[in-house]
Amino acid sequence: MRMGPMITGAQEESEARKNARRRWLAVIAILAIVIAVSSVVGKKSLVKVFRMNKTRNDLQQEIAQLKQDNENLAREIRAFADNPGRVEVIARDDLGLVKPGEIVYQFGPSRPSSTPPASSR
Repeated sequence: MRMGPMITGAQEESEARKNARRRWLAVIAILAIVIAVSSVVGKKSLVKVFRMNKTRNDLQQEIAQLKQDNENLAREIRAFADNPGRVEVIARDDLGLVKPGEIVYQFGPSRPSSTPPASSR
């Protein structure tokens, strides 16, 4: 009869270990689910982090382009400052400005004649 209670005690102990192991697995599974959900949905979610990284990269590219544009404009400003005649050429060609006392002659496109040219026979 001693064998019966010992087997029962061992079975109870084995069941208790299984139950404890199941509880730990349940806790770990719940924590894993909470971490997974918070990493996808929360304030610092992976989706938001990826979007922010893409935005940062886009902004860095835009900044680099704007710096290049600024350098080009600064070069152009220095060119105008070094050569005042260039400003005059642009004022005359692009804006149509003239100096006081100058006479401007404008030639339009040639008009087609109304009579056809004589053919040679």
